[in-house]
Amino acid sequence: MAAITPEQYEPAFEFALKVESGQTNRSAATAMLSSHTGLKSSSSAFYLNALLAMFEGTVYKKTISLAATRYYLERFKNDMLPEALERALIAVELHLDYYAVQGKGEQVSIRTLVDSYRAKLALTVTEVIYPDEVPELLTGFIEGALKQVTINAYERDSKARTTCIAKFGAICQVCDFDFEKTYGQIGKGFIHVHHKVDIATIGESYQVDPINDLIPVCPNCHAMLHTEKPAMSIEKLQRIIDNSNA
Repeated sequence: MAAITPEQYEPAFEFALKVESGQTNRSAATAMLSSHTGLKSSSSAFYLNALLAMFEGTVYKKTISLAATRYYLERFKNDMLPEALERALIAVELHLDYYAVQGKGEQVSIRTLVDSYRAKLALTVTEVIYPDEVPELLTGFIEGALKQVTINAYERDSKARTTCIAKFGAICQVCDFDFEKTYGQIGKGFIHVHHKVDIATIGESYQVDPINDLIPVCPNCHAMLHTEKPAMSIEKLQRIIDNSNA
């Protein structure tokens, strides 16, 4: 299996994200990655499988280089919610345990890297919490179960949020505001995700469709959408903006 090069790290991650978000399947992504990067099909399949294991928090069995592992953990840290980094770290730890059981060594450098990212993750007690959600490590796209915080709040599924943003981008779908363009690196990936149907009006768990039920919006537009109950439609708020700018 050919070693992945630094130039191939990013496209491998992006194609894995497309599979994770349901935009394509593994076989199609494998073919596209091979065509895009020149990797052999077997190598493309391995790296996609390993990255999808990181997205899911499951074991992968062949080793990724220290440099590639560092790149991917950094992507999870910078581009995803803390729960996603947690799943990625679990996957790497499971791989390390599997590798050690096979008698192939301890991969000390990668264990040290994982420990450093564990420390970074621990510091996220001061992280930005999106006011539209209560972060929770969930499986599937189940939303609506009541969780006691300081008041009753509806749980928001971070995986559904990630899938929604992968589809539409971290750009407000009402006013087109892009935090990264305005604020640079600190704004990269920042956006609220709005439920088109108020989750609080449903009153029970339901299976959310992250593409059809959710939409990325900036905090200002998000607040304006909720000036009506039930929430105003995206189209209505767009008309209000268009009329105010006429």
